[in-house]
Amino acid sequence: MITEARVKATKYHPEKLPDSWFGNVPNLAEVAPGIVDLKRFAPFVITLTDIGLTPNANVELRARYDMTRVAANTAAMIVSAAATQEVGAWRLPARDILHFTFYGLAGVANFTTHHGLWVVKPTVADKLLYGISLTPEERALNEKLGISNTVEKGLLPLPVSLQIEREYPVMGEETHTASVNIALANTPYTIENLYPRPGEFIVLTRLAAAPGTAAQDIRIVLDRDGDVEIADLKTFPLSTATGGGISCFLPALRELRLSTIATVAPGAHMFRFTIWRVKLNNILRFRFGLASEDEVPKDLADKVKGGVV
Repeated sequence: MITEARVKATKYHPEKLPDSWFGNVPNLAEVAPGIVDLKRFAPFVITLTDIGLTPNANVELRARYDMTRVAANTAAMIVSAAATQEVGAWRLPARDILHFTFYGLAGVANFTTHHGLWVVKPTVADKLLYGISLTPEERALNEKLGISNTVEKGLLPLPVSLQIEREYPVMGEETHTASVNIALANTPYTIENLYPRPGEFIVLTRLAAAPGTAAQDIRIVLDRDGDVEIADLKTFPLSTATGGGISCFLPALRELRLSTIATVAPGAHMFRFTIWRVKLNNILRFRFGLASEDEVPKDLADKVKGGVV
């Protein structure tokens, strides 16, 4: 479960945190605590997306993003021909409250789901869109760059997908696989440690694994740049088949470590993940805190803070 503390540990925005869950959906009651249950995560804007699940007529998806509530029976949710999980069309942005859980019309055991959370530290353009108060410095920047006029036209803020396509020069995309012998229960095993090349950084973009069993409860643990357990995923809701992986966007400037641990040792277990190798540029150096305002062109610093680039 992704906590407020884990959200606040993000630092190379935008980031997309992956998570997965399995458990029992109670009869005529909600899963509690929720799969996502976040409050008091200012200054960030969080968007719940890419919800994948196993359709079941006895399970209702329930979500709240700020003041909007959603409820839908999962029976007609997307599922592939191979019965692996496919993500549905979900984009639930929140600045104050984000909640996601399941309600049982009858009891269901070992129900599975996975999802992603985009975490954005809002720029001036983001704040104007979501109605967040500006600081005096941000108000001056808004007036200088005419940001509010551009927001009103619908041209800002840039969608995260467009921002990544424009500003993240991908110098390589690699899919890695590993078979890890998990010989002892409750013992961490390394999947792989990854390091960027000079002048670049790594972004983890996708994860997949053989599910194992519910009793084995095999997990993938991600550490990066000194942050321990930036993500902790259960593999039982995943698979190595088409549609069984989970999307993420986790940059690492120095080191990315993937490890696994299980409650019951399964022996050899398969994992797959995809990374980008991205070239650092002035926009990303400033956004990631690697360069000060004095080390980049002044107009660039203003545009990054304003959300114009």
